[in-house]
Amino acid sequence: MLQYLEPRTDVPAKDDWSTGLILQDLRWGATTLGGIAVVTGAFGVGCLFLATAPGNVGAMVVLFLVTFLFGLGPLMYRSETRALRRGLLEQPWRRVPATVAEKQHDDVHDRLLLGDGTVLQGWFQDLPDMVLERQEVFVCGPDASGRAVVRAAGFAKMENAKAGKKTDTETHPARERVERPLGRPLDDAATMKAYKGMRWGVRSWLWSAVPAGLGGVLVLLSLVPLAPAGLVVGGLMTALGLLGVPTAIEISRWYRDAVKAVENSAQWTPVAITLFPWKPNQNVAGLAQMPGGLALVQFVIPDLNVVANIADTGVMWIAGTHGDVIAVGVPRVPVLTFAAVQPDRDTPKEDPIPWIQRFHQPDFSGLPR
Repeated sequence: MLQYLEPRTDVPAKDDWSTGLILQDLRWGATTLGGIAVVTGAFGVGCLFLATAPGNVGAMVVLFLVTFLFGLGPLMYRSETRALRRGLLEQPWRRVPATVAEKQHDDVHDRLLLGDGTVLQGWFQDLPDMVLERQEVFVCGPDASGRAVVRAAGFAKMENAKAGKKTDTETHPARERVERPLGRPLDDAATMKAYKGMRWGVRSWLWSAVPAGLGGVLVLLSLVPLAPAGLVVGGLMTALGLLGVPTAIEISRWYRDAVKAVENSAQWTPVAITLFPWKPNQNVAGLAQMPGGLALVQFVIPDLNVVANIADTGVMWIAGTHGDVIAVGVPRVPVLTFAAVQPDRDTPKEDPIPWIQRFHQPDFSGLPR
């Protein structure tokens, strides 16, 4: 059986390091996005008192749009950390035999059928496939209200659940488990899903070019008649967009090489790796026993699921190699990222995080050492 990230079952769930990383990542996102939403919302309200020139109206629309989109972060955080507030994470994770019920075409809920007869329902996204594969799930709860939270091996995320009806086992029969050999990465449905997302990463330059272009249009609209808000907002969008273009182009190149690596890969390659202690403003990195010898591996855009699996198992799964770039994922988990590889030497080149990435650098200080 493949080794995957698993939460500890001998300590309260909130003290499990991987659960702590999940909560930390959610908290960081809510704090960052919520802070931006408050600032842009305040400036948007200020625009209501300005003259209704096209530039001012355009600035107000942009600010309120950013406020709405970024304001979703704190709302999602409230939902995703419900188990913490309910006290469910005060108890240890329980490893429970489980399978997955057939999903009805008119039902949006997924259902997990636990070995003790309990039925848990919720929107579990990609977790059911892993639960079906391993015939087990990690659970905290249900509490007196029937609320629970679940995790599956290999995933650095948890999902809310609630106890369903006992009769669901009759109306929703269990799915049949099918043996799936570990073959070519793109033959795996989960990896294919992640690969499609990686292909969008090739267009990363658009995240800088489009705001810069829209900012330029807003500046032009603000010249006649003169609109101070439009000039300020448009100018900031243009400046930040242009500053980010070089980094975005470089990231697009990384993604392009990683896509080629996955496409040309005929098999998954597991290698032993030891991660270095995490440091702010530095790439997540480690020493890996690559087929060609010991090498330094640096994750340019680290994925929590990938890094947590590596930290727990000591194994890195390579989905393909192209030049000095490797595509890294977790078999049967819909995640892929990329890393730069260079031979180990006495004075390795450890590049700092590009400045634009420091605004959204994940915190991996909770990784075990």
